[in-house]
Amino acid sequence: MNFLVFANLWLLTRLVSLFRDDAVDGRVWRIKAGIELIALAVLYPCGGVWLAAAAAVVALNILGYRLERRAGRKDFARLALGLLGLVAWSICFSPRLGLAFRPELGEWSGRLGHWTVLTPLLQVLGGVRFQLVLFGLLLSANEANLVIRAVFDWLDLKPRFLSARPDGSTIDIGEFNRGRVIGILERVLLYSFVLQAQYGAIGFILAAKAFTRFKALDDRPFAEYVLIGTLLSACLALATGGLVHWLLRH
Repeated sequence: MNFLVFANLWLLTRLVSLFRDDAVDGRVWRIKAGIELIALAVLYPCGGVWLAAAAAVVALNILGYRLERRAGRKDFARLALGLLGLVAWSICFSPRLGLAFRPELGEWSGRLGHWTVLTPLLQVLGGVRFQLVLFGLLLSANEANLVIRAVFDWLDLKPRFLSARPDGSTIDIGEFNRGRVIGILERVLLYSFVLQAQYGAIGFILAAKAFTRFKALDDRPFAEYVLIGTLLSACLALATGGLVHWLLRH
């Protein structure tokens, strides 16, 4: 539970780069690090492990800033940073190191319950099941997006104009960004359907996407871009949803 809460916060702050292909500026990285440090200070008691976690927050954000300035392939760098962060938090919150919530948080939540009618909602939001579902959702939305774009970069499958633009650009950025939004929505829906065991709806989503792109599929490079993106996106969403569904049942 401790890991899930902070990992979800980490993944939420990583959404600052979801729709950005350029490097995130230093001010955003500082704000991101500040939010994570404040969360650490509020949720967890200070100690040796806390200091290690705080140092990891600072180090990861500095590393992320520098990687984005130097890396030619930003999606690879962002994906690697995300994996490194999850590994770091899994160690900090492991049974061996034992970074856990402040004991007084239970008392604070009890007092808050006397001043709001939203106590049942807050209990759900703070529960393990919700945090696990949110964790899978964030992986499907942003981290899977980084995997797909890294594969496109590796295979050189970015959508291109039929002829170079007057400014010399050949990559269709508009189509690339539309595909990103469609892919995120697709994975969120597929992930939700797997959790609800609505497998028939999964086929409907994939068929609807193929229908809207039917005429454009005559262009072979574009067809390969759509096919690989769709299959990879669906596989990642289904795998994440299946794993979370299994964990919820056990």
